Amino acid sequence: MRQTVFIFSGIAISILVVFELSKYSMFGSQGSRELFVFLFAIAFILIGIVLQRFLTKPPASETLEVNREEAIKKSGLSKQEFTVLTLMAEGLSNNEIANRLFIQESTVKSHVSNILMKLDAKRRTQAVKIGRDLQII
Repeated sequence: MRQTVFIFSGIAISILVVFELSKYSMFGSQGSRELFVFLFAIAFILIGIVLQRFLTKPPASETLEVNREEAIKKSGLSKQEFTVLTLMAEGLSNNEIANRLFIQESTVKSHVSNILMKLDAKRRTQAVKIGRDLQII
């Protein structure tokens, strides 16, 4: 917010300076002054567009996705383990997770034990809580 105020204040001051300088321009007629002001107005619009692109932050959803991917990498979870953790967070049992992912229940149990070990959790609910605290689910 503060950044926006400074940018628009600077632009307003610059416009006032341009109006004052237009009095002393070498253009003699009134039509030339209007053209001079019009060209400066276009220049300031273009400067505003360029400043907006450089000074604004990317949308929050993009930064959340990047942070989530980094957190997943830091946790050491594989893609399949992350998927199982997500389904655990939905409250599904091992059998339901196996049916949803088309894998054996024993494979799900292996993934769950790997998740518990990698997240240093003792129970599934604790693993889900840690996943939420790390903002990966």
